[in-house]
Amino acid sequence: MKYLIFTFLIGLVSCGESIDTDVFIERETIINDVVISGKIKNGAGLEISLEAPLLQSRGTKVQVVKGIIDKDDSFKLNTQVPGLGYYLLKLNSKESDTLELTLNNGDQLSLNTSVAEFTSKPNFSGVSWAEDANNYQEILNAPLSKENLSSYASKRMKENAINPFNIIHSMHLMNDKDDYNEARIQIFFEVANAFYSNYPGSEPANNFQKQTVFLRKYMENNAFYDVPEISLNTPNNQILNLSDLKGKYVLVDFWASWCGPCRKENPNVVKLYKKYRKKNFTVYSVSLDEDGTKWKQAIKKDNLIWPNHVSDLKGWNSSVVPTFNIQGIPYTILVNPDGKIIGVNLRGQELENKLEEIFKS
Repeated sequence: MKYLIFTFLIGLVSCGESIDTDVFIERETIINDVVISGKIKNGAGLEISLEAPLLQSRGTKVQVVKGIIDKDDSFKLNTQVPGLGYYLLKLNSKESDTLELTLNNGDQLSLNTSVAEFTSKPNFSGVSWAEDANNYQEILNAPLSKENLSSYASKRMKENAINPFNIIHSMHLMNDKDDYNEARIQIFFEVANAFYSNYPGSEPANNFQKQTVFLRKYMENNAFYDVPEISLNTPNNQILNLSDLKGKYVLVDFWASWCGPCRKENPNVVKLYKKYRKKNFTVYSVSLDEDGTKWKQAIKKDNLIWPNHVSDLKGWNSSVVPTFNIQGIPYTILVNPDGKIIGVNLRGQELENKLEEIFKS
C-alpha cells in the first residue's frame, strides 16, 4: 500500500525541457531566487548539484543547477523553482550522498557539514523546516530507522500540518499495513487540507488531495467505518433495521423500479444471493421508488427472493440519500458481520470477485 500513497513524490515538480544551462525552468512571472550555500569540509573540488525528480518511465532526473565546491570548502547554488516542490541535493553525483529537500520560492538554505557527515549531519539552517530535515537525516542513518521514521513522521505531521517537509514525512507515515490505521490516515487528511489551503495550486497540494481519494477508498474497503443505520418500511409496512442483519455479510443495494441499470444488474445480484445465501450472506434492498405498487411489482418480476426489502417511497428525497451520499443508482455497500463497510459501489464482475474472495474457504 505504500506504493499507492506515495508514488506522487517523484512528480512533484513541473519542469521544462532538459537543457545544458543551470536553470531549466521557464516561467512567465518573476519569482524569488532559491539560494543553497554553506561549507562541506574536505569537499574542495567536488561537484554539488540540485536535481528535480521527474515522473518518467526511465526514472531519470533533470538537473536544476550544479557547481564546484571552492578550495575553502564553501559553495553557493543559485536557482529558481516553480513553487513548493521536492528536490534532491547530491554530492559528487553519488546516489548514496543525496539529501531530500522541499524548496519553495525565496528559500535561503544553508548547511555546515563534511563529506563524511553529508547525509548524517547536514546541519541545515535558514528555512522553517531545517530542524525537521536535520532530525530526519539523523534518524534515517540510525538503527531501526524504518520504525523510528514512521513514529517521527506521524508526530511532526500532527504537530505542524503546513510544514513543507511533510512532503518527505509523508513517505514514512505508513510504511506497512500495521501503520494503516484511522489515526494515521486522519493525520494525512489534515496535512492534505492544510497544503490545499496554504499552498493552493502547488503540485504537492494537488497530489495530496488526489491521494485522499485513494485513502478514503482504502478505508471504505477495509472495515474502517461502521455502516450507518437504516430503518425503513418493508412492503408489508413493517420496520426492518439494517442492524437486524448484523452477524451476516450484507449487500446493501440501493435501486428503484424505474432505474434501467438497476434492473439490468438485478439478475447478477439474484445469482450471487443464491450462490452464497447458505454462507452467511444476504441482501438488504433499499428502493428509491415513490410508487409502492411499481416497487412491489418489480420485486416480483425480477425474482428478488431475499426477504429484506425496504423503502420510504420518497424517491431522491429519501433519508438514505444524504446519509450515504448517493449520487446515482445502482449503488451498493458491502457490510461485514461486525457492521463494518468493506466495499462500496461493487457490482457486476467486481462484486462477484469480492464475494468469491470472502467465501473462497
